[in-house]
Amino acid sequence: MDKQRDHMESVYELYGNTMNGKDFLKGALLIHDTGIQLKREGGEKDEQKAYETMLRIAETKRMKNPFESPWIFYKLYKALLQTDEIEWEKLIGSLKDKSMGLVHIQPAVIELFQKHFQSDTNHVLIVEGEKFAPYLKSLVKMFPQCAYVITTQHKIFFSLLEKVFEGDINVRVVLSSVYEYEFLNERFDLILSVPAFGGRNLTENEQQFICREYGMAALENLLLHLHTDGKLVIILPARLTFAYGNVKELREFVQQMYKLEEIAELPAGIFAETGIKTCLFTIKTGQTDDIMIRKYGFGTCESRSEGCPPGGLVLADETFIMKEELEEQGDWNIDKMFAAQDEEWQKYFGMRRVMLGDVAEVFRGRTVSRKDPNGNIAVVNISNLRGHVIDYGGMEHMEEAERKVANYVLREEDLLLPARGTTMRTAIFREQGYTCIASANLIVVRPDQSRLLATYLKLFLDSPVGNKLLISAQQGGAAMNISYGDLKNMEIPLPPMETQKKVSEEYQRELELYQNSIKEAEQRWKTAIARLQNEIQAGGTE
Repeated sequence: MDKQRDHMESVYELYGNTMNGKDFLKGALLIHDTGIQLKREGGEKDEQKAYETMLRIAETKRMKNPFESPWIFYKLYKALLQTDEIEWEKLIGSLKDKSMGLVHIQPAVIELFQKHFQSDTNHVLIVEGEKFAPYLKSLVKMFPQCAYVITTQHKIFFSLLEKVFEGDINVRVVLSSVYEYEFLNERFDLILSVPAFGGRNLTENEQQFICREYGMAALENLLLHLHTDGKLVIILPARLTFAYGNVKELREFVQQMYKLEEIAELPAGIFAETGIKTCLFTIKTGQTDDIMIRKYGFGTCESRSEGCPPGGLVLADETFIMKEELEEQGDWNIDKMFAAQDEEWQKYFGMRRVMLGDVAEVFRGRTVSRKDPNGNIAVVNISNLRGHVIDYGGMEHMEEAERKVANYVLREEDLLLPARGTTMRTAIFREQGYTCIASANLIVVRPDQSRLLATYLKLFLDSPVGNKLLISAQQGGAAMNISYGDLKNMEIPLPPMETQKKVSEEYQRELELYQNSIKEAEQRWKTAIARLQNEIQAGGTE
């Protein structure tokens, strides 16, 4: 049995990585049916006979031939049919085709899902079951008392999942999309889902949901399919916890109409196919009361690049928040919840705050396609941000008509910060006497100087609380990725203008003293080195 399994894994790895994922799956189905047909006709024939049989079956199924040549077909045919039976679920689990939107769920996440099965759990919905492969069948077998509906929106996965559960009377596979309203006419005790991350949004014609993002639409749709006392366990991008606009409306809908039971932050790298930071949400029918807040980390981890390591997940921290506190906070930001006992955060929450977008213009820099050392436009990039100042001498240039970059031209007192990268740095732009723009890797914050001073804003964003707010607004995992739209909705303290001017002026004085001290120290160092080198040379001539 182990020898057969090793052989199957080598076949899946060889062909699953060289053929288009959908073609590989179609090919496996056609090979399986071809083998059955040839047995009915009295046993295996030669390569040409097998190929012609496959073509007839493909035509009957209205399936396009996925093989580039008879030779490729026959090679995979012989490889697959060396085994007694094709392990269909292992085949699905071997795919790494991002074009099909396939995100593989790690065993540690399966364990989190398992914890939500109860003695009274009878009717279970598993959405986009292909993502649970190769652990789906074992999950179903672990709780045989349940009746399962497993959905997929791809015909090829529908065919494969039917083969996986052939003969299982408690499992029904359904071809249906969770991103379409009323995709099922049933209600469930337990729903498990890992919907699509990122990518394009639903079209306006599909707009029947509060939010057009795929994952958010799935959340709203699935809540409608809960039984009384039913539970939805769903993994979504962490931006659900802090983003504004339609995402905020969806949060408020969930909070008011359902029982938000748990938010659990998952570690970066838990899904190898995406760098998006994710959370597991547990939502039930009823009214929100106390909400359990958890953070998971990796057990023993040498590398996060390939998903969850053998050590699995460990609970790194947990707390709870009451509904009233959640309403006062205004979002589901986990970092804020854990920091609520922190003295600095308590001061932050006690201050008058405004959304940054209400007192400043916030926009992304411009994409620079062609660089020209002699170009008329200077470009500030992440590498030019030095924390306190901008390295104007190190800027790149581009040649472009100024009217085409008019909306991106930097002004005095613009605050710049990275939109992506590994380090958070902020710097204030000073006019240079020539046209400068920011690259697309930077976000520009242009304060309304009658209400907000750039130096004060920099001081706040560079503070521990400001840094935590920026970190919590990140969409990515290990690498920083901040949306300027989410940054506009960040709440900042707004003290009186007199206070802002006082701290800004003191900052400028101390910065000048610091810079002058550095220059003097560097000059003393250069002078001392030169003097010592001269003494060495003078000694050598005696």
